[in-house]
Amino acid sequence: MSKVELSRRGFLKSTLAATGAAMAGTAAHAGDIPEKWQQPKCSGWSWEKAAPKIAPEQIKKTVNTDVVVIGAGLAGFAAAQEGAKAVLVEKTRGWSCRGGHITAFNSSLQKKMGIDIDAAEIVRRLVAWGQGRMDERLLWMFARKCGDCMDWAIDIAGKHDTNVTLWEGYYKGPTYTEFPLTHFFYNKNINLDYTYGNSEGIGNVALMPCFEEELKKAGVTLMYRTPAVQFIQDANKRVTGLIAGRPNNYTQINAAKGVIIATGCYGSNEEMRKAFAPYSLHADAQIYFPTKSNTGDAHIMAMQAGGVMQKNDNHAATVHLEAGAGSYGFLHVNANGERFMNEDVNTQSKSCSKELQPHGIAWTVYDSNWTQDVKKQVDGNLAGGLFYGQMWQPWGNGWNVEIEKASQAQHIKDGKVVVADTLDELAQKMGVPVEALKATVTRYNELAAKGHDDDFGKRPELLTPIQKGPFYAGRLVSTLLAMSGGLHTDPSLHVLDKNDKPIEGLYVCGAAAGDYFGSGDYPTICPGMNHGRALTFGRLTGVMAAGGDIDKTVKSMEIK
Repeated sequence: MSKVELSRRGFLKSTLAATGAAMAGTAAHAGDIPEKWQQPKCSGWSWEKAAPKIAPEQIKKTVNTDVVVIGAGLAGFAAAQEGAKAVLVEKTRGWSCRGGHITAFNSSLQKKMGIDIDAAEIVRRLVAWGQGRMDERLLWMFARKCGDCMDWAIDIAGKHDTNVTLWEGYYKGPTYTEFPLTHFFYNKNINLDYTYGNSEGIGNVALMPCFEEELKKAGVTLMYRTPAVQFIQDANKRVTGLIAGRPNNYTQINAAKGVIIATGCYGSNEEMRKAFAPYSLHADAQIYFPTKSNTGDAHIMAMQAGGVMQKNDNHAATVHLEAGAGSYGFLHVNANGERFMNEDVNTQSKSCSKELQPHGIAWTVYDSNWTQDVKKQVDGNLAGGLFYGQMWQPWGNGWNVEIEKASQAQHIKDGKVVVADTLDELAQKMGVPVEALKATVTRYNELAAKGHDDDFGKRPELLTPIQKGPFYAGRLVSTLLAMSGGLHTDPSLHVLDKNDKPIEGLYVCGAAAGDYFGSGDYPTICPGMNHGRALTFGRLTGVMAAGGDIDKTVKSMEIK
């Protein structure tokens, strides 16, 4: 590839000249989209092909309803609650959910606990994190409505003996700070202790049955094992229904008011990730349940119906150290045994920076004082976050040493953590150069003794020395949890076309929706934001598709 050098002044001069010529020769019209802003195309993407025609004789049944919801997850179940006669279709055998951290601002629970949330400050930080590459109106919409939507979910859960608390393990550093926004549900009389990330009756798995029961009471038709296949559109391109099912046994579902896409992300569609989020392909592992069900089917259907994906490139991906060992705030080294970062950051940042290291390999290294060090940091409000603070650490309980020891023992058994009596042996088990690791540890201990990180600027209170065996090294494994970019949308919550116009009758919510996050990186300052917007926008989309007024149905928080 040839390299062309052009000075900044020359570039600006040529660009301005070209722009002036274009403006002189063409009159601008409202609604015209400059070619450079249109969604890029690459010949051969599967969604660029027209959807195959489905012969009438393959449609064996017709159902008439008001609203069709695609996807039996948190967003879909929230959307189907809102008053209209509804049918919900889901390609798998039942509802699904992941995790359970749910972001909400100024919920009744937070108010009860005396926790005051500065929603305006949080939104400003989210916009800054995404460098403005989103529709800010969606963030303000979420900020105003999410508290009432959480209270609504809490009320539903309460009818079914399901409780809620706040997560205490969020990160509390001075430069990187998370906020106490994270709610999680749990069944009555359940033990909130867990080992190795295994839990029962905690998280969204506790909330979803409550929602399903309410849907059944309301007469919502739940069609499991029924994949959505194609949208039905009238002569004006309005979506009027859906064809779902399997070849030679399709059902046509006519929707008088609209169709809602609530299918989750496209993380298991490698072609879509290559097109819209290539950096996500570097992740070591992927966790999603049901396995590989998030294949972007409805995204493709929407694009074939005239919709487009959000305009900013390299969609945000939620990538955490889920499949590896806990990272904490200890020394991190690469495959060469060298330190490469300030470890005082969130799990998302660690996952992304790790990928830039030789062979994408990194380890966290610590000594026998590790539990005392972590407990002091988490309980002392010095640090925290996922894979540092504990996954289901309920408010007021503190960091549980015994549970963490049990989890580490399982990590050692699985090979995610190696243990040795000497650094020489530890380096050999890690597969890194022995002398390099020993030199790195020596340097790190010198910085800890000095109380100042001359190399990477880490806070002195997190510079815990590595001196007393046994020594441990945990393998950091970047894990794709979800793609956090999706279909182009706006506060009407419709899917938009290439000219930013709504496709009437077609709505989108949850992880399938785009324009909420900026490019590349998922913002972790609000732990549980993916689930938070699934719950909030799921409910709002349900109200809007049913013809309701969200300002009359869902209370708005006054943001000062």
